Amino acid sequence: MKHLLPLACLILGPQVVAGDLVAVDPALRSRAVKESTMPVREGVPTWNQNAVQFQFAPSFDFKAVPGARSYRFSIQPAKGEPLVFIAASPAASLAPVWARLGTGKATLTVCGINAQGHETGEAMTRSFHRAAVIPKSYPAPAMPWNESARTALDALVHSPDLKCWFTTGLPEERFHLYRYPSKIIGAAAAALAIHASQTPTPVDAAEALQASRRAADCLLGMCFDAESAWAFHPPTYHPTMFAERMKGHMNPANYMTNCGAEGGGCFLDVHAATKDEKYLHAAVRIAETYAKQQREDGSWLLFVTPRDGKPVTDNVLIPTLVIEFLERLALVTKEHRFDPVRDRAVAWMMQNPVRTWNWQGQFEDVQPQPPYENLTKHEAGDFAIHLLETAAQDEMKRRLALDLVRYAEDQFVIWSQPPADTPNKQNDDGTAAARTRRWMLPCVLEQYRCWAPVCASSAKLIRMYLAAYHATQDPLHLEKARALASTLTLAQSNPRAPGRYQTWLMQSPGPMWFNCELMAVRAMKELSEADKAAR
Repeated sequence: MKHLLPLACLILGPQVVAGDLVAVDPALRSRAVKESTMPVREGVPTWNQNAVQFQFAPSFDFKAVPGARSYRFSIQPAKGEPLVFIAASPAASLAPVWARLGTGKATLTVCGINAQGHETGEAMTRSFHRAAVIPKSYPAPAMPWNESARTALDALVHSPDLKCWFTTGLPEERFHLYRYPSKIIGAAAAALAIHASQTPTPVDAAEALQASRRAADCLLGMCFDAESAWAFHPPTYHPTMFAERMKGHMNPANYMTNCGAEGGGCFLDVHAATKDEKYLHAAVRIAETYAKQQREDGSWLLFVTPRDGKPVTDNVLIPTLVIEFLERLALVTKEHRFDPVRDRAVAWMMQNPVRTWNWQGQFEDVQPQPPYENLTKHEAGDFAIHLLETAAQDEMKRRLALDLVRYAEDQFVIWSQPPADTPNKQNDDGTAAARTRRWMLPCVLEQYRCWAPVCASSAKLIRMYLAAYHATQDPLHLEKARALASTLTLAQSNPRAPGRYQTWLMQSPGPMWFNCELMAVRAMKELSEADKAAR
């Protein structure tokens, strides 16, 4: 690493880049340290029972000790003397000493103190990783944001993974992630459509547009029939191929109900590029089924049998993708027939995950879990963006949105020094990512059950930070977005898939998920526009 010398600087947008490091404004970083003492969602302490790291001062669900008048908190860091303070409640936050606690593993002990000043009852303990705040510097981007996005999209479109849409119009068995049609075939269709619609127009735009149609038509052909409870929705799992990879809950007879919104968004991308009304009609029919299946409280079941709509698990969908899809559909159709559906879903959000803070993972390759066992930041991030874009002038909703941003950073952003522990049992991808020295930092982890750095997770945080920046004009949010984006550009140099955003942001990455790459492309384009406006 080279020293930051102003005379050697290259101006890249508003960034000052020297050699291979970008300096973070010391005043911004000082603020980040100070703001880390602010608890996330204080008053709902039970949400973090399975968390292993905290960037913001946590509080824990320790119970009152009979006879205790106060409580002594003692945090023993990996190195150095313990940090001690007294509080009136065993569930008090660690804010009084948090800024003095260095990055790394720490053990908290809480003891009740009686009226005589003596310890009473059994001590309560909790170990955790004190996560780092944004560092003093981060690796410089390999190229400007917009160039990076265009390079990544071009590399994806012309990769072997998407070649089938230029030829047969059927997914190839060797690219086994096509077993998730709504997500992967839909992302292929959308990527091809977006590529063809770029300015300047790509030389192969016509061929890419035809390939996009093939992928979209393939997905349309798999949609559930009109007699199904979830009519016209694309399937979560491929109905005829990849049977050897379908295990447990990953069964074509099951359906995860966020897939309609995901597939519907892809149909809207293809419609935008082709102007073919059949793709818009497909999106409208998906919305009609959401309206039909919405429960009285504004919710939908998460995991069902699509034929009859019966639950496979008792989990309820966190419907942020549906909200986003219905809003986008209204912009395209200029109609508001689904606004009541969206509004009921938003009201359900405010009454449920906003209150419980149970931001459960909703991934097709991880079976739905009991509350708080598999938290993620994706739906929390979607809702934060929704609030910041639609209700930024509402002080209560704005505070909530910014708290959601801090929650996502607290639990899933790794600025430096990753934790040694992982939450709960890991799926295969989480197990494969266990060697944290391979991670490309800074990065963002996906979920508790897949404790691994994923480009789509970085993309979600970039978009969250940008929404927060647009609402507050706080440059710290923009700097955090840039730092995460820089890692995405550096991941494009992997010789196994040059130019593409690696799904797994680590050395020797695994299989490529097109939907994740496309999320990163969109986020980088958004960052490019924000940087231009900030100049």
